[in-house]
Formats: sequence, C-alpha cells, structure tokens
Amino acid sequence: MEASVIRQRLDLLIRLIDTTTGGSVEERNVRFFRDREPVRPVARGNGNYVFLNCGRDDFELEVRAYGYDPLRMEIRYEALDEKLPVKEAFLIPSENAPGGRPVLALSGNLPGIQSIQAVNMSATCCCISDFDERKRIMKLFRTHRSGMDGIYYGLIHPERQRYEPFTIVKELAKDSVKIARPLEEPFVVNAPVSRIIFGSVTSEGDYCIRVRDDGRQLRHLIRYVVEDEVRFRTVDFHNPEREFL
Repeated sequence: MEASVIRQRLDLLIRLIDTTTGGSVEERNVRFFRDREPVRPVARGNGNYVFLNCGRDDFELEVRAYGYDPLRMEIRYEALDEKLPVKEAFLIPSENAPGGRPVLALSGNLPGIQSIQAVNMSATCCCISDFDERKRIMKLFRTHRSGMDGIYYGLIHPERQRYEPFTIVKELAKDSVKIARPLEEPFVVNAPVSRIIFGSVTSEGDYCIRVRDDGRQLRHLIRYVVEDEVRFRTVDFHNPEREFL
C-alpha cells in the first residue's frame, strides 16, 4: 500500500487584537464569515486563527466575537506577505457587553471621514533618543521602555499637538527597533511614544473609538482623516463635556 501524503497550505493567519489594550482577544465565542458565508478557521490560541487550503482570492472577512463590535475587513493578498499572509483584526469592545470591563466612547457622524485612531498621552511607553533615517532604526531610552510589545505606535509631538504613526518590523535590542519606513516629521529628543488605538468608520461617515475606563488619566490625542486631510484633536474621555469631532 502506498503511503498517502496530506499537504496543507496556510492561506491566511488572522490575529484578533483588542484595540483598547493591544493584547490578544482570548474570547472563544468567535464566528467568521467569508463574503457573508460562515467559515471555520482553525484556532491556534492567543487570538490566532488559521485558514488552510482555502485559496488566495481576495474576499471580505467579517469577525463576530462576543463582547466586541462586529468587524468587516477586506483581505487583499497583494498587500500581505506571500510566505506568511498575516492580517491583524483590531476589535473594539462593546459598550454594554455583560461582564465586560467599562469603556468610554467617542462617536458621531462626520461626512468624508476615512479613518480614526488615537494615542493615550498619559500612558506613553518610552521616549525616542535618536533615529537613523537610512537604516530606519529608532533608538529608545532604555529606562523608559516598558510594555512596548506591539507593532503600531505613534511618536508624539506635544508642542504641535500631533503625532506620527509608525510600524515596527523588527526589535533589534532592548533600546532599538527597526520601523517600516523613515520618519517624515521632525522630532525632539525625549519625545514620547505611545501605542495606537484604532477606531472604526463607515462609508456613511459614522465613526467610533473606545478606550478602557481604567481610572487613569484618559487624555488622548485623536488622529482622523477627512477627505485625505489629516486632522488632530485632544480629547479627555473623563470629561463629560468633551467636544466631538
């Protein structure tokens, strides 16, 4: 009898991330829909789900996890790594989920809005000390570096009330990382770095971004794009009179 060989190809790895904490979504009650049809990827733990032998045609993926808002996202393979196609799915905690930790929201309608995100100015993780533009290596003050285990961060310019998003592609040492592309904006030494919190927008102009109500100061710098124009606004989520966008 000839031995049979079963080959499996990883066609997509989805990582479910709680956008308010940056940590993996451990909730097991999760459903997936490919072009509105239910699918069952294989759970690998720590919020990771793999799609095996499903082909690499582009499609719309919907994620419904208990305690989080539903998320629809486009899977475009030309934007993913061919050897290891990975896509992060940033889930926003629902406001009234039973047993969930309290969250505070910024939501409304703004025609033409294309994206919304924020950094917590009161919870920075480290500070920049230097940047090598050619090598794209960012040096950090080691004494301040703590909890920087994510990918998406913002370099804050407090004097200008704005920040520049950047993506970490590799950790080189405890005090240095390589980022995806050179920084475009000037910065000062000791400028703070904070993890990015992603919100959601719709084609109708509805937007929503939520943060954990953990009792700390919740002064955030909101970055939103309207008709390709980048805008910023500082919001205190603890202030009931805060102005929306």
